Amino acid sequence: MPTVTAPYVETQQVVTGFMYQLHIAEDENGPGITRLDIGPYYFPGAPPQIKYPEAVTNEMCPPSWQAVRWFTDEAGASWLRWQGGRLLSEDGEQIFQLTSNYPSSSSGASLQVWRGNSKSSERYSITAPDYSQTPPQINPRHDVIGKGTTFVKGNGCAPAIALGLITIAAIAMRHFV
Repeated sequence: MPTVTAPYVETQQVVTGFMYQLHIAEDENGPGITRLDIGPYYFPGAPPQIKYPEAVTNEMCPPSWQAVRWFTDEAGASWLRWQGGRLLSEDGEQIFQLTSNYPSSSSGASLQVWRGNSKSSERYSITAPDYSQTPPQINPRHDVIGKGTTFVKGNGCAPAIALGLITIAAIAMRHFV
């Protein structure tokens, strides 16, 4: 039976958290990849009131696929899921990309690849977000203050405007002296 090739993940820290880039391809004469699940993760709450630790950001997936989303199965396990059209061998290597606030870990979660109309999946060990850690203290994607605005945060814009006017006045005085 044809196998899936190139199921590996590249991880890098970016301004908005951690970027996970999954590379995968269907082998020649394969039935086609139809779903990708990363997990299982276990969170508090019973379906449908599961408390997910974050809303991951879908950065890239093939055009006929849905953006990554959380899914909880009937057993209570949660998965990050991409689902969509059939990826065939002639499509070549495909890239699925998401951003998470959580750093990676090589243990725990795995990649489940669903192919064709199969009722079973193939499991691969990958690097994935580690949701067993405590949540990050600062969430850079939702930090509305930003690091560049701490100068004017406490007193509004008045000090910045005053400094600008003083600088302009000093430059103007140089021309008149």
